[in-house]
Amino acid sequence: MNEEVGLYWVQEMLTTTTVLAGPILIGALIIGLTISIFQAATTIQEMTLSYVPKMAVVVILLFFLFGFMLSFIIEFTERIFDFIPSIAQ
Repeated sequence: MNEEVGLYWVQEMLTTTTVLAGPILIGALIIGLTISIFQAATTIQEMTLSYVPKMAVVVILLFFLFGFMLSFIIEFTERIFDFIPSIAQ
């Protein structure tokens, strides 16, 4: 295994991490910013107002995206297991 192959798998790992975590993090970010703007505009400083909607959005996104996320990580794992025998050559 040379440097190019190692860098390829690092790139694949980072891409997989971004694809799996990105939608959840973006959803939480959008809701967090929206609630922060709402709190600043209305001077409501309730701490639970920011956490509960973020948790709800994360749970909803996980519910809808779980099938995609599971198939994506299974494909990535299969590619890794298919590559392992070529390391010994």
